[in-house]
Amino acid sequence: MRVTIDNTEIQTSDSIAQALDAARDHAEKSGRLIVDINADGEPIDDAMLDNPPEDTGGIEHLELITTDPVAFLVETFTSARESLALVREDQGTAADHIRTGALEPAIESLNAIMTGWQAVGDVVSQSAELADIDLATFTFSGSSAGECISKLSETLFEIRTNLTHQDWSALGDSIEYDLDEQAQQWDALLDALTQRVQQGG
Repeated sequence: MRVTIDNTEIQTSDSIAQALDAARDHAEKSGRLIVDINADGEPIDDAMLDNPPEDTGGIEHLELITTDPVAFLVETFTSARESLALVREDQGTAADHIRTGALEPAIESLNAIMTGWQAVGDVVSQSAELADIDLATFTFSGSSAGECISKLSETLFEIRTNLTHQDWSALGDSIEYDLDEQAQQWDALLDALTQRVQQGG
């Protein structure tokens, strides 16, 4: 099985597990980040990544694509900020629906809001780990990432509680004011994380 990184052949191997270990070592020493792994021109099966076999699995060519970690993280944070802007729009829409008593579309918007926040939260936690940034101690503009995460969790809990109790007035206020404030804080957090990554630590 041929093993290449960015079109450069690094070795041949009769084990996917060994090939992946060698590729990760090569990427780490080169200061690169593996972003895609293809097997004979197709994305490799996730099961092979979770439990790499000690044989080739019938694969003839294992191809890995890398990128510059800083560029990757900056792009990821930029995309997260764009997603957050859309979440804010959904929040405004949901608040308007609640104010006018259009509860069914309000709940639809609320589902999109929850999904959007989950995605943004995942990006922040995973990217911070990749960049070796400790969110528990990371501070910015007089705030801390830990506080942002905690406050968002509290606000989302209040929203779920208000929805369960059908307290529409409190729900609308939480979305329009509390959650919008969180969105502004998280946008600032993403901006600060971007600057930290660009500064190299």
